[in-house]
Amino acid sequence: MSENLSDLFMHPAIKEFGDVLRKMIRISEDYGSLVEIEYTDTPEQFKEFLWKFLRRVHTESKKYKRIRGKEWRIPTEDDLNELVKLIDKYGVKQVRAALIAHALVKSSKEEGDKNDRREKRRKNI
Repeated sequence: MSENLSDLFMHPAIKEFGDVLRKMIRISEDYGSLVEIEYTDTPEQFKEFLWKFLRRVHTESKKYKRIRGKEWRIPTEDDLNELVKLIDKYGVKQVRAALIAHALVKSSKEEGDKNDRREKRRKNI
C-alpha cells in the first residue's frame, strides 16, 4: 500500500494541482478553496469543486498577470484527465489528502530561495 501511496503523492497531476492550490492559498489568500476541497467526499462533489476551483484559478492568474506581468501555470487538460483517473484508482479521500498536503508544504524552490537569501545576508554581514 505504501508504494501505491507514494505513487499517488508523487504523481505529476497531484503536484501540478497541489502547486496551484498552494498559490491560491498563499498569494490570493483563497482559503475557501481549501475548505471547499475538504468537504468533497464523492466523485461528483470533487468534480464540482474542480470546475469552481479552475474558474477561480483563471481569474486569479489574470489578476496576477496585471500586477506582476506573468500568469501562473494552469493545469493542462492532461493533468485534469490524470487527476480523474487517480480518483477512480485511489478514491476521493486519498486524492484530496495528497492535494492538500502538496498545497500546505513549502515547495523545494521556496526552500532553495530562502537558503539563498540567508547566504547572501551572511556574506553582507
